[in-house]
Amino acid sequence: MKLTADSIEKRWLAGIILVGLAARVVTVVILDIQPDSDYLSYQTMALNLLEGKGIIDSMGNHAMYNVGYPLFILAPVFALFGADLLAAQLVNAVLGIASTAMCYAIANEAGAGRIGRLLAAALWALYLPSWLYAEYLAKENLMTPLMLGVTWCALRLTKGISVKNAAGCGTLLGLLALTGNAGLALVTVVMAALLLAPARKGLKFAALLITFITSGVIATPWMIRNIYAIGAPVLNTNGGFNLYLGNNPAATGYFVSIADTPRGPTWNTLRGEGEARASETLQREAVDWILEHPRRFVELALRKAVLFWTPPLHEGKGQGSTMETVARRIWLLQFGVLTIAAIGGAFLSGLRTRHIGLVWLAIAAYTGVHMIFYVIFRYREPIMPLLAVLAAANLEVLWLRWGYERVHSRSTRNALAAFVGKGLPTYASIRCRLRTYR
Repeated sequence: MKLTADSIEKRWLAGIILVGLAARVVTVVILDIQPDSDYLSYQTMALNLLEGKGIIDSMGNHAMYNVGYPLFILAPVFALFGADLLAAQLVNAVLGIASTAMCYAIANEAGAGRIGRLLAAALWALYLPSWLYAEYLAKENLMTPLMLGVTWCALRLTKGISVKNAAGCGTLLGLLALTGNAGLALVTVVMAALLLAPARKGLKFAALLITFITSGVIATPWMIRNIYAIGAPVLNTNGGFNLYLGNNPAATGYFVSIADTPRGPTWNTLRGEGEARASETLQREAVDWILEHPRRFVELALRKAVLFWTPPLHEGKGQGSTMETVARRIWLLQFGVLTIAAIGGAFLSGLRTRHIGLVWLAIAAYTGVHMIFYVIFRYREPIMPLLAVLAAANLEVLWLRWGYERVHSRSTRNALAAFVGKGLPTYASIRCRLRTYR
């Protein structure tokens, strides 16, 4: 039976997913990194829940950390397999593959052709840091597919508003509210998508209302729990803490320990007044500092934007092994390729579409959040798949524009044309030009 181009594409996608999954599984099996810091807190939250102690982290806090990852991922895994790190890490690997599939779906909604769709999936499947983070019990493992899901829903809203799409956006945003607050920056993408949607204003407003109601239904129970646990209807108590770390006399743009800030000597005393009170106090002090030093705040914000997208030139702690050195070089190379290819697409008129624009808006909004708080390289990872989508779009267009012209073999050209078939990108100006190659 002769395979169709669509069948071949599905087989390629399946192969990419399997390769990405295998890479992640091998990584988590080989590495043996015990949870510490945030990762230990997420593990402790899940284990305490299963032991009937409630959701409490390793420092005794009830709502300092986001609850989504330990509640929806770690707790079910530990309930089924016991406190088995490998089981949780293998689930992280599956989440990474879900993100790979979402890259393909987003590229498709953004107008990519067959090559662009597959390339977007491949770029993320083979992105080395995404393998390594499967080893860590980090909330970013869940944040990434959720953020990609919101972006995908937003792109679909631009083509037609439906209750299903609006509720889908709301569900994903509600889960993001519980998993990683920074992901809520994508609300701007959903709102922009609704503005661009071909629908009446009343329908757009109804869709926005459905989105917010759905997200509220998911997030509100946890806020009610926190009223009873800490006396405040909040998603978590690290907002004021993080705002202060990024905006105080000792702030550098990167994470700094609370011990190295003016609050250091009195931090333990403040903590003793309760999580909610401590968060409110730190938030107030951060806002006061911003109002008193507006120029320094702007300078820091711009510095954070640069730091957020700084290539991974840093070294790890201690003397790194040869394997670690090689991994960091590969990471730097991949980051450079994705960044240059994505930015290069901005200079192609055919890629200046509303859908590509929404993807850029998602990246800009997520970057903007970290300009207010502080930067850790790990925080960049959830948005990197969208950079892969943009890079794939640019590389596909360059290939289709000039690649065909340089293929001198008629049989090879025919084979390429047969594979691409109707799978040309839908960027209008490019599509018209490329018809001449078929």
